[in-house]
Order: sequence, then C-alpha cells, then structure tokens
Amino acid sequence: FRFSSSVEILMMVLGSFCAIVHGAAQPAVLLVFGAMADTFIEYDIEMQELKDPGKTCVNNTIVWTNGTIHQNEKNTTVRCGLLDIEQEMTKFASYYAGIGCAVLVLGYLQICFWVLAAARQIQKIRKAYFRKVMRMDIGWFDCTSVGELNTRISDDVNKINEAIADQVPIFIQRLTTFVCGFLLGFVSGWKLTLVIIAVSPLLGVGAAVYGLAVAKLTGRELQAYAKAGAVADEVLSSIRTVAAFGGEKKEIERYDKNLVFAQRWGIRKGIIMGLFTGYMWFIIFLCYALAFWYGSKLVLEEEEYSPGTLLQVFFGVLVGALNLGQASPCLEAFATGRGAAGNIFETIDKKPTIDCLSEDGYKLDKVRGEIEFHNVTFHYPSRPDIKILDNLNMVIKAGETTAFVGASGAGKSTTIQLIQRFYDPTDGMITLDGHDIRSLNIQWLRSQIGIVEQEPVLFATTIAENIRYGRDEATMEDIIKAAKQANAYNFIMDLPQQFDTHVGEGGSQMSGGQKQRIAIARALLRNPKILLLDMATSALDNESEATVQEALHKAHLGRTAVSIAHRLSAIKAADVIVGFEHGRAVERGTHEELLKRKGVYFMLVTLQSKGDTALNRGATETAENNMVEPNLEKVQSFSRGSYQASLRASLRQRSRSQLSNVVPDTPLSIARDHAESIYLMPSNGEDDGQEKKESGFVEEDVKPVPFTRILEYNASEWPYMVFGSLAAAVNGAVSPLYALLFSQILGTFSILEEEQRRIQINGVCLLFVFVGILSFFTQFLQGYTFAKSGELLTRRLRKIGFQAMLGQDIGWFDDRKNSPGTLTTRLATDASQVQGVRPGSLRIIL
Repeated sequence: FRFSSSVEILMMVLGSFCAIVHGAAQPAVLLVFGAMADTFIEYDIEMQELKDPGKTCVNNTIVWTNGTIHQNEKNTTVRCGLLDIEQEMTKFASYYAGIGCAVLVLGYLQICFWVLAAARQIQKIRKAYFRKVMRMDIGWFDCTSVGELNTRISDDVNKINEAIADQVPIFIQRLTTFVCGFLLGFVSGWKLTLVIIAVSPLLGVGAAVYGLAVAKLTGRELQAYAKAGAVADEVLSSIRTVAAFGGEKKEIERYDKNLVFAQRWGIRKGIIMGLFTGYMWFIIFLCYALAFWYGSKLVLEEEEYSPGTLLQVFFGVLVGALNLGQASPCLEAFATGRGAAGNIFETIDKKPTIDCLSEDGYKLDKVRGEIEFHNVTFHYPSRPDIKILDNLNMVIKAGETTAFVGASGAGKSTTIQLIQRFYDPTDGMITLDGHDIRSLNIQWLRSQIGIVEQEPVLFATTIAENIRYGRDEATMEDIIKAAKQANAYNFIMDLPQQFDTHVGEGGSQMSGGQKQRIAIARALLRNPKILLLDMATSALDNESEATVQEALHKAHLGRTAVSIAHRLSAIKAADVIVGFEHGRAVERGTHEELLKRKGVYFMLVTLQSKGDTALNRGATETAENNMVEPNLEKVQSFSRGSYQASLRASLRQRSRSQLSNVVPDTPLSIARDHAESIYLMPSNGEDDGQEKKESGFVEEDVKPVPFTRILEYNASEWPYMVFGSLAAAVNGAVSPLYALLFSQILGTFSILEEEQRRIQINGVCLLFVFVGILSFFTQFLQGYTFAKSGELLTRRLRKIGFQAMLGQDIGWFDDRKNSPGTLTTRLATDASQVQGVRPGSLRIIL
C-alpha cells in the first residue's frame, strides 16, 4: 500500500469499516438464532408434555386432570401458554430481514471501495515500475532479461492486484467475524469458549507455516515463469532469424524447459495447500466434537446454560473458526502477492548507477564538442573479469570527423557507449570540453549527441513519430527538414501514407537503407553537436550505402563526428583515424599517414583489398560464365537485393507442413486468413525502393472457448481429475452431513429421558471426529490431484500457444496486434487465466 494517496486511504478505510460491520453481522444473527432456538425448544417441550391426555394447561401451569400440579424430573413446575409462537417468529423474521438488507449494502460497498482503491494503486505501481526500469543504467539491462521484465509487469503486477483488491475486505470481514464470534462465546459462556479456544493455536501455527511455504513456492514459480517469458520474448523478437534457420523446435524445447520448473513449484504449492486445508478441517471438526460433548454436559447436567446459550457460544466459536479457515484463500493471495511484490519493489527501490532521468549536473552554455579520454579502463558489469578498455588515452577534436578502426573486440563500440554515458569507466575520466561528463546533466548530455547504429531501432509507429523521438517538441516542418537532410524525404513521399506510414514492429516494413535514413533524420532532428556512427553502413548493399553515405556526409558538416566502420570507403575521408588494439588507441593519423606507418590500419586495409580483389575475380568469372550461358543469369544471380527478396518470399510462403512435427493440428485461433503483406517494387530497381505497405489485417472476432475443449487439453490427466472429483464430492457432502449431525444434537435437548440423551450425544460426537479424519485425507487428495492436473494444463496451453505462434507466416507478425510484447503478455496471462475455468474448478462445483 506504499503507493496509496489520501483518496485511496479514505476509500480503504471506508471499505474496511463496511467489512468490519459486515463481519459483525453473522455473530449478531447468532444472538437472534439463540433466542429463537430457546423459544422453539420451550414450545416443543410444552407440546410434548400436553400430548399426554392426562395433562392440561391451567393458569399457565401444566396440571393433571385430577387437579394435581405436574412436576418434571427436577421437581419443578412446567409453565405453559406463555408463548405466542406466531408473534415470536414474526419478530425474529424481521430481525433476519433487517440484518440481510444491511449485509447486502455493506457487502457491495466493501468490495467497491477496495477494488477501486486497488485499481488506482496498481496503475501507480505499473507506472513506477516502468519509470524505474527506464531510469536504470544499461549495465543493469545487461544482467537482466527484457523478456523477464515484460512478464513481471504483467503477471506479477496482476498478482499484486489480486492481493490488495477484493481479498483484503473479505479477509477483514472474516477476521471480524472470527473476533466477534469468540467475543460472543466469552460473554455468553466463557467455560465452553475456553475449552474450544484451547485448540485454536493449532490453527494459528498451521496458518503461519502455510503462509511462509506458499510465499516461498510462489516466488520460485514466478521466477521460472519469468525466465520462460524471457525466452518467448527473445524468440518472438527475432522470429525472422528463427524461421530462416528452422530453429522453431529447438526454441519450443527451450521454452518448455522453463515451464517444467514452474510446473514443479506449482504442484508443490498445491500439495501444501491441500495439506493445510485438510489439517484445518480436521481441527475444526475435532472442536465440534469437544464443544458439543462438554456443552451438552453444561446444559443438561450442570444447568449453567440454556440450549440457546449453548448454540450461541458454540456457533459463535464455530463461525469464528470457520471464517478463520475461509480466510486461508486470502492468505494464499496475500502470500502470492508478497512474493510478486518482492520482485517488483526490489526493482522500484533499486538505485541506478546512472540515473538517466536525474536533474542533477551542469549544463554547459556552449558546446564545442571536444572529447578526451584520460586513462580510461572499463569492464562490462556482466563480464567484470574481462578488461575491454585498458588505460585508454585519446582526444577527439571539436568539428572533426574521427574514425575508429580495429579488430572486433578492440573496444571501438565501447567508447561510443561511454561517450553517451551508458556506462561509467572503471578507472579514469572522459571529458567534454574539459568537463568530466559525470558532472554534467545526463539528459542534457545525451541531447547533444546523435547516434546512428548498424541496426537502427525503429518503434512500431509512424515514420513521423519515429523521427520525432529525436526531439519531442519538433514540428512537422522540423521533421520534413531533417528527412531532407538525411536523403529520406523522396522515398517517404513515394509511400501512400507518406510520413504517416507505419514502419512495423522494429521497422520490419522498411528496408535496411530506409531504416538507416530514418535513423539519421531522427539523429539530425535534435541538431546534435556530436554525431556517433556505429557501423552505420556495414549492413547495406552498395547502392544503399552510397545513398546513406551521402546523407552522413551532410550530417558531418559543422559537428564533431565519431565513426566506426570496416569499409574503407566509409573511413578514408575522415579527418583523423584512430587504430584500436586490445582496448588501447595504438595509432592516430590520416589515411595516408597510417598507411605509411604500416600498423593496425595498414593491416586492415590490406586484408580488405585482398578480399575486394577476390570478389572482383569472382565477379569476372561469373560474367564470363554468363556470356556462355546467358539463360542462367536469373538463376545464378545472388545480389543482395534478389537474395533478400527471395528470402522474404520463402518466409511468407512458409507452409504449416514445415512445422508438422512441432505445431499441433489445432493451433490457437489466429487471423491468418485476413492477413496480406504488399510490397511496392519501384521501377528503378533499387532495394531501398522495395516498400512494404501496412498489413491489411481485419480485427479477429474471438469467441469464448467451450469448457469441453479445455477438458480435451486436460484429458491425459483424467485419473487425477477422477480422484480429485471424488474427493471434492466427499468434501461437498461434509456440510450436509454436518447439518444432519447438528440436528441430532439439537434434538437431544427435547428428549425427556436423561440416559437416552447421553447416548445420543456421545454417538454424534464420535461421528464428528470421524468426519474430521475423512476431511483431512479428502482435502489433501483434492488439493494434490487438481494442482497436478491444473499445472500440467497450464504448461500444455503455454507450450501449445507458443508453438502456434511460431507456426504462423511472417506476415502475421507484421500486424501491430501481434507484436512480441503483446504475444509474450498473452502467453503469460491467458494461460494463467484459464486456470480459473480449468478442471480444478470442478472441486468448487462438486
């Protein structure tokens, strides 16, 4: 409740007040019930006495027909004619009606107030969690799975909601009934209450152990599901790669492996719940036997209580004990919510090493753009034993284009990330215009930097919105200007929806060159003083590279630019080239100077020249072969554009038969037949011109699944369901059996012969003990069998759902409704919600 405001606190207080009054209503009913029972028993005794034809009622006293006053076994006169049974019952009925109306209103208000307060708090928790995740440093993300975070913000937060919504007022109501019931018992008959309450610590100890065990098992279960969600998010985010390499079966097995662990913890939790429930009912029925035996002795032998008082005391303690037992599902929800909240609040309370939303730090009045590394040493948080940068010293002069070259792993990209202050150096210092960047405001620092990466990240929105991410307050004129500077304006205007075109999940509707130019426009929109280019053209074909390189050349003007590239064409025009080796800057100079030095740069240029020579030789041989066999040109052409087109086509046409051994015959309902991906093929033949329109998906109408279909997925666990159903049926018969035994106890107070009363009371008490023992075993059997079948069903549905997703054509994933985040959430929540109607619910029905 740490996120509750005064409004939510007021709502919770009002809801709690309603729950308290509601909880006190049931013991109040017992007062009416006790008085009514005394009236009935007194009237029944009078009727039995007057059945004797030799007796009559004279002056409210039973007398013999000969005029002698009748006396009972205790030598006291028997009164008669004092009760108007119809009038008395009308009075009691009005009491019941009034309490019933009050309970109706109070029950509604207690749930309403708490659910509304919980919904408001959950919204704050989601925002706080997401905000804190956005504030975390990149090193934290290196050690934390993004898929796990997605699962936690959906599944774990829902469990917190279950813990603080309707379960709280229900628990308060049950607890109030428990307290008021025991108070009623003490006030009306403290002797019997003490005898019954002596057994209560057994329930308290059991509840405490139960709560701790369930919280621990729930935490481990959620952790396993979070890992499975991370696998699903990773696979669905890279579905094209998975499909291209036929890795569906392997990924399904990896996903299922984590589900197995969650299943084990869920079954263990079900066993604990079954044991505790059985134990609770055994103790309660043991209390019944003890209470009726001792209470009847107080009524019939010692005459300390009336039958109505006995019922008030007994049912007061009974109702209190039952409500304590019925509060156990609330304890389960609280324990589950605590386990989930522990993970959520741990993240919320964690202080980031680098707070990207911090307002602290200086903002320079003017930025020249000179960057200097002073003895910088760096290790990644996820790999603390590996030194990435080793005492790096380097100067990047303002207004110059500096290119970084070196073998993979030499530390080039790491320097780019350190400049953006994604990480802080382990040792040393990085300065901007002579100021340590750690002393600068981080938001301001990053606003001075534009970044274009090898694989630019685009969000599933329009082109205009993707460019606007560079500067939130940018106008449409600013966006158009940036697009023109990035050589992106022409291809955008050729699209049917122009700047309002959706780029798809991760920019899947755009080609590589188009994504790069959109990313460049986004970087230029903020008019950065520093431009960072990390392999910005390495993944493009020659035609696309030329277009993007021209845009980058425009972007360099008047800015400090840092470029990382492997291609000679992208770096030889740089003002300064820095050669990296083993985390150090080992050489620095222009293209010509470094060639003369014959160091790292010379080696890379030489290797690339040899590769280009071999490539040209292969191209010449291909041309000669094509002159001999011109008809094979289309077959043997493997240009980048044709290869990508063929790959897209093969993925789009991937049939379900390819996954026949992986995907079930009846996958989850999808909108496959409504999907259509249309690709625009411009006449100039450029790869950048291959535009994809938005998928024309029709909103699918999902109908409720019949319960029988859920049973079909659980069919292999039929032995568990049969035995669990039998146990549930026996547990359901316990309440009618209790009513029968209670009626026998109540009837003993009207029996006139003392020995017959004693025999009947002892027999009924022994039956209560037997029912308690039976309930222990049946409750345990019910808890275990339905936990087993339910967890197997949940695992099966998650796995089948994941299989069905991987079995769709690639165009299905282009629909915004089927983004990786949406699908991962669906896997995490839908399968769990099916548990609400799984065969385990049969235990409630039966």
